[in-house]
Amino acid sequence: MNRRIRNIIFVAVSFAFYLLWNYGGEQVYGKVVTRGIEQFVTKISDIETVDMKTYEEENETMLSFNYPDRTTRITLEYCLPIVLLLAWQFALFFDKRITTKKAAKLFAFNFLIIYFLQLIFPLLLFNVSQSGAKSIGLFIGMQIFGFLVFFLILKDSLIIRLSDNLKHEQ
Repeated sequence: MNRRIRNIIFVAVSFAFYLLWNYGGEQVYGKVVTRGIEQFVTKISDIETVDMKTYEEENETMLSFNYPDRTTRITLEYCLPIVLLLAWQFALFFDKRITTKKAAKLFAFNFLIIYFLQLIFPLLLFNVSQSGAKSIGLFIGMQIFGFLVFFLILKDSLIIRLSDNLKHEQ
């Protein structure tokens, strides 16, 4: 019953967080990512500034990275898997097999990994040109965050299952 409740909460919260993402959450998280890039990535790269702009005609929010000789843009869509991760982490607080403290630790670890990778992802854009191979590489890079969140969810599930099995064996 515990897993069923957690899974129902996960699906419901995923839907709710996705709606929040579409109705302002993307802007909020975009500012968080922009601020992180300004504070950390600009110190170690050629990126001088980063700006977040919404293009109404394309219905997209883009991050613009200003280099000394050019500006490169990327859609904020690469950050969308954070919605799934946050929904999963929220649902873990309702899983009776782990403590609230353990759920908070898993949340902190997973969020920091994804956030850090999302901050350094723009470093891949430095040499991106109009070539087909580099564009495909960028597309694959943008999709990798969804896979990473999936594997973090699997990792958490295995940790919970193993700790639950150890409790029952003792």
